[in-house]
Amino acid sequence: TYEQPTKEQNDTKKQQQQQQQQKITTNLLVAADGGQSFVRRTLGMPTVNFGYNRRAVTCTVEIEKSMNYTAHQRFMPNGPIALLPIWNEDSDGDEEETKLYANIVWSTTPSEAEKFQNMSNEEFVTALNNELQKGPTNNPPLIPPSIASSLPTPLANLTHGMEMVAQTLNNSITMSQWSERKPFQVPPLITKVVGRKFGFDLNLMQAQSYVRPRVALVGDAAHTIHPMAGQGLNLGLGDAQCLARVVKEAVDSGMDVGDTMHFLNKYDAERKVEVTSMMGGIQLLHGFFSSTFEPLVYVRSLGMNMINSVGVVRKRLVEVAVGANGITTGASKDVRDCFENVKREVN
Repeated sequence: TYEQPTKEQNDTKKQQQQQQQQKITTNLLVAADGGQSFVRRTLGMPTVNFGYNRRAVTCTVEIEKSMNYTAHQRFMPNGPIALLPIWNEDSDGDEEETKLYANIVWSTTPSEAEKFQNMSNEEFVTALNNELQKGPTNNPPLIPPSIASSLPTPLANLTHGMEMVAQTLNNSITMSQWSERKPFQVPPLITKVVGRKFGFDLNLMQAQSYVRPRVALVGDAAHTIHPMAGQGLNLGLGDAQCLARVVKEAVDSGMDVGDTMHFLNKYDAERKVEVTSMMGGIQLLHGFFSSTFEPLVYVRSLGMNMINSVGVVRKRLVEVAVGANGITTGASKDVRDCFENVKREVN
């Protein structure tokens, strides 16, 4: 049975809570409290928002073999599915007993995401493996069959010939990148879902300003983007590195970083340029890969294969993806070494 607390009991509880409360003062409050940032909302810092009309389903899965530090992503009409490696701790050093895990992020329509979340774990594993284990697929006809059937025979033959040439060229460029030293890596089979499946809406959000007097937003508190290219973490690391640098500049000059907006405004301006550029690129990719317009599908396939085959272009894209424009500028030796290792792997 429930007994209503007496006034004396309530007063005692309030006194205990007040005694436990602590007042903390700081020269700079760094808000790294996520996309629903309490600090940002409490200060009334306005944001710009855009919904993708997409929802992501995410979970941790157990896999049958190591991913060799390789992330796998497959693009589908409703959105990409990503299989991402995570740290796996050896169990007692026995490789046969080691359980290997990875994370899944499947971006799709809200209705399909709801279907995935309502599936049993076994059904979801089957759906994952069906998509991730598919081999290369042919592009759709350049002209829909309903239209092609009404074309004059010479024009229909010409269109078919163009389709065959484009498909052959795509396949040739793709296979030319494979070798015994760098074979095509098939994603590992997923054996089971570990824990719960979670879903969240995909939105683009950016605070109109990342700073207020003695306050700086970093990471998802300042901006959120589509998980397509996995850039959310890199942008957050770039924020932290840039903010640390301007704090150091303030300290080296004998100034309080929060006493003047000079340093915080410098952080705000520098990060907005890079974040906004990345947001534009992600939005372009989202539209590019969401399109089912047949000629664009051919251009997309050929373009991706060409980028992959041109080392200079591929390496430049990797530099951008790992934050070479921001995080590696003045970054720590560990970060620079990590970036150099990534470049060697790409080579």
